[in-house]
Amino acid sequence: MPKACSAINCPNRDTRESRARGLSFHSFPKAHELRKRWMLAVKRIEPGSRRLWIPGAGACLCSQHFAQDEFELYGGQKRLKAGVIPSVFSFKVLWRGEGLVVITEPATLERSCLCM
Repeated sequence: MPKACSAINCPNRDTRESRARGLSFHSFPKAHELRKRWMLAVKRIEPGSRRLWIPGAGACLCSQHFAQDEFELYGGQKRLKAGVIPSVFSFKVLWRGEGLVVITEPATLERSCLCM
């Protein structure tokens, strides 16, 4: 079974066809601080507990969630530069009343920032 991108509303799967279209898939980092920043950038919440989603061992993001200048070629393969945080998602982020509101309905891909 192919891996699926963990971003909200992203339909991309790691298949031969998606790779032929130029997509690449990137596992969540193992380094604690960088992993936490990726988790915050993805903005997924566990529905039952309303806590921050914790990615499992096979969780990944597709290349559509990174800017083109965040990649480098290494041995003929596209890989992320060190320390890169995903920043291109299909949700809108608004400030309302007491805090951050994430609207997860499909929108055009746009850069978003979660200021810490």
